[in-house]
Amino acid sequence: MHPTIVKAQKAQDFLALVPQLLGFVPEASAVLVAFRGNRTCGALRFNLPDDGAPHKVYKRIATTLAGMLCKIPGVDAVVPVIYTDDSFIDAVGIPREQFAEILNRRLEWSGFLVRDSLCVAADAWGSYLDPECPAGGHPLSDIATSPVNTAANEETGIKTVRPLGTLQNGADPIGVNLATQERLARIYRRYRHLVARAENSPPLFSAFGIALDPVAIAEEALTWPNPPTEENAAALLVLVQSPPNRDQIMVQFAFGHDEGVRAHDINGRYARLQHETGRSLDDLVAEEIDIGDPTAAHTGDIMLGLQCERPDIDRIRIAITLLRTVVAMASRSARPAPLCMLAWLSWALGSGSVAGFFVDQALAIDSQYSMAILLELLLDSGHLPEWAFAVPRDDDGDDDVAVDERDGYELDEDLDQDWGEDFDERAAGR
Repeated sequence: MHPTIVKAQKAQDFLALVPQLLGFVPEASAVLVAFRGNRTCGALRFNLPDDGAPHKVYKRIATTLAGMLCKIPGVDAVVPVIYTDDSFIDAVGIPREQFAEILNRRLEWSGFLVRDSLCVAADAWGSYLDPECPAGGHPLSDIATSPVNTAANEETGIKTVRPLGTLQNGADPIGVNLATQERLARIYRRYRHLVARAENSPPLFSAFGIALDPVAIAEEALTWPNPPTEENAAALLVLVQSPPNRDQIMVQFAFGHDEGVRAHDINGRYARLQHETGRSLDDLVAEEIDIGDPTAAHTGDIMLGLQCERPDIDRIRIAITLLRTVVAMASRSARPAPLCMLAWLSWALGSGSVAGFFVDQALAIDSQYSMAILLELLLDSGHLPEWAFAVPRDDDGDDDVAVDERDGYELDEDLDQDWGEDFDERAAGR
């Protein structure tokens, strides 16, 4: 990976960097940009509490935020940024100042240096720590015209800072023309019919199983052009309608071929046990977990993010791009499975809010879709994967944003982020 260095000299330049760290433009959010030494190691986004909430509610939420920050190893400094639709004109002082003061105190009591504390409101921005901040704040155009927004292009001559949307439009399916959708629907129906026939014919099932090998297709899918052909998209869609295949492909996208083989072998063993015993998959898995079967525990740990081994960021990003296109190409009834895969992969990157929008879309189609229900419970619990808080194995202290304390803001950002530099808490404050 060759980093793109972006210089950020002032607070407005830092504010221009924050959405790039998160991957979207925050709205009604409290963002904590965490530092390990003089470089960032995380940007945590939380829902902004209601204005005028009781003081004890603010304290509880601030304590939760500080506690999440404590989970990132080596963090010693932070810059909180409040994003609000409130106005400087209507506020006495800076909008959401009461919550910001409580949050800053909690962070300091937790042992963090608060380098700055910033607000981006509907009509201006300012610093809670700047006694000379104008009553009307600083113009938002300071952020929009920051050289940070074009520095990547100037440095490389070819690369530009990625355009960002909000959480809502960032999670929406991309556009696909109607003719493509209709062609895919015809191929998808044909494949589904073949699967149904194959299930009742062992020779045909064997031959069809080779043609639709979920491990091979999962690996090939990461090399498909974007958009994929209708045939390829239909094959993937048919496979992921089966929950075992869906989960295997999803885990393989994140952790690689070997993990896909392991998951596929486990699925095959469970299928045989179901056939032999007549018991449900849930019962079989629960029994093996109860007796301490390491294979069942390993798979469950991955799905729940209970291990510290990090997934492959590049594979996940490719998979998310592919699945967003496949969802856009698919008929509505076929979308819940890939939407849940998108949700889990987004959550695996630490983007719980983006994951939540994918889950909401899946539930809007099928309110009883079991994986969507489970993911909603997982997200609403506020749980993030343990690997989100692990220091990368190749971490040599050269993370994404560097601060020169002598000059206030002197930031270097590597926009080719390593994994885990945008953590996102969907359910904070609930």
